[in-house]
Amino acid sequence: MIIRKAIINNFNDALKLVKNTSCASSVYKLLAKKAILEPIIIEKIDNRAANILKQEAISVGADAAVNENVSRFKRCVSEAVLFANINQIEKLINKLHLQPFGLEEVALKLENILKEKKVFKYRKKSLNLSKPVVMGIVNMDPNSFSGDGLTDPDKALKQAVEFEKFGAEIIDIGAESSRPGVKLIDAKTEISRLLPALRKIKNNINIPISVDTYKYETAKAALDEGADIVNDIFALRKGKEKLAKLIADTKAGLILMHMKGIPKNMQVLPEYKNCTSEVYEFLAQRKEYAMSFGIEEDYIAVDPGHGFGKTVKHNVELIKNISVFSTLGAIVGAVSRKSFVRTIAGEDKTAFIAANFFTVYCGADIIRVHDVKETVNALKIVETFRRV
Repeated sequence: MIIRKAIINNFNDALKLVKNTSCASSVYKLLAKKAILEPIIIEKIDNRAANILKQEAISVGADAAVNENVSRFKRCVSEAVLFANINQIEKLINKLHLQPFGLEEVALKLENILKEKKVFKYRKKSLNLSKPVVMGIVNMDPNSFSGDGLTDPDKALKQAVEFEKFGAEIIDIGAESSRPGVKLIDAKTEISRLLPALRKIKNNINIPISVDTYKYETAKAALDEGADIVNDIFALRKGKEKLAKLIADTKAGLILMHMKGIPKNMQVLPEYKNCTSEVYEFLAQRKEYAMSFGIEEDYIAVDPGHGFGKTVKHNVELIKNISVFSTLGAIVGAVSRKSFVRTIAGEDKTAFIAANFFTVYCGADIIRVHDVKETVNALKIVETFRRV
């Protein structure tokens, strides 16, 4: 007899483990659901609701850690952590739908957590997120922080064509640097840099084009020329209603990014009480704002904004916890050549590739990179591990 630990990273691992026993096929999925523990944080929960949650969790075989004031019946809000497997969460959802004090909302959020991974749609097409998707960066700003800014549209075309050949599935074109301390440029300047390259690239590649802008005027000009996605570092806080309606009307994809402050001051002693929680709350609110103008849920992706108002510690925390954002849609990880990577491991390209790899391994669906060929090759390892 051999007795050893089982390593389960996801539902497919659990399902394979169950099938290997050759037990009845009718219970494969049921048993696999029992093997996956899904710890869930519930913040700002009414203590009365937390008390009910605790009891209902125990009733289905799960448990919850709640604030000590819950047992003292103190009227306030607190944080709870639910410890349950998928099977227990499904049972708990049915119970919470019938309970007061906001627990029906908790049930709806738990249902969303259990949903299958969403696709990312654009222009009535979609990206397959069953494997990592690489987004290749083409910079049309000579002041780019990464030092690869271009001014010649023909060179931009050559780079985009090479990126597609190497395995990129999106090209992201930007014409305004967002490095720390930079002064933002006007739309006219941005458009004059962007459009000549965009036109050439659109006519010579078969993958979608994302335009890195937060301005309505630039986004409209780019979408009119055939761009497919708007990658907005301000998450519609600059373009607001006008930009949101444009994206909804054109069925363009939208990437919402978190940034604390603006590029000019974002790296001046950024502070958070709970970085992951605050970034999640911001992106959830911006997603709700976007959807209020008719942008459909599957057309929205989120980016935690590594390097945009974060310390090294914040950036590492967000990478480790990046899968948290999966309930908001496709996750974009943009750590390529960021200064925090340089701080940790220096200027060598292997450090940048390692950062890209680990961001995807931790849960990013789309990885925005400068080094496309090397990253695509590295991510073949991730694909292999997911398939086994």
